[in-house]
Amino acid sequence: KLLAVVNEIKAMGGEASSYHLDVTDDAGVEAFAKSLDGQTIDILINCAGDWLIENMETTTNEQLDHILDTDLRAPYIMSRSLIPNLRKSENASIINIGSIVTSMSVGGVSAYTAAKVGLKGLSGSLADELKPDKIRVVMLSPGPADTPMRDAASPGIDKSVLVMPETIAHMVYTVVSLPRGISTSDFVLFSMNWA
Repeated sequence: KLLAVVNEIKAMGGEASSYHLDVTDDAGVEAFAKSLDGQTIDILINCAGDWLIENMETTTNEQLDHILDTDLRAPYIMSRSLIPNLRKSENASIINIGSIVTSMSVGGVSAYTAAKVGLKGLSGSLADELKPDKIRVVMLSPGPADTPMRDAASPGIDKSVLVMPETIAHMVYTVVSLPRGISTSDFVLFSMNWA
């Protein structure tokens, strides 16, 4: 999938390369940061994630650790590792992909909700820390999106209630295109057909 995107970018005249990385592997993240050799990074999008539909009483410690590691700890470590590269940019952004569960309570997804609400707190705190560097940190929290992960979690879901991935990408582009020194608050993106 990564190579297909790289090839698509190259076909349009851009430059691209891919790097396979498990964001929950600290040594792998460190190796990735070193491989950049001090290059400038304009945008970091922390979008790797997983989710779990499970009541708290039946969630195992291993499941909890996996969700927290993937959805909260990994963005923390990735961001910390790449801040030096982001500081070199003329207009840097960190975009953390959250979830609508940060603004509403939903039963059966307690581990996922805990991770995403934690990510919201991390985003706000990091935004304040990086304000002197003019690095914007924004959390975009989509409602249910039309992705393979959603299909697996909700087979047969009515597609009219889903946010298209292209819409999320457009919002990310809008945020990262703001002038240097201008940011926005975290926001939720959802279909008006979703109840």
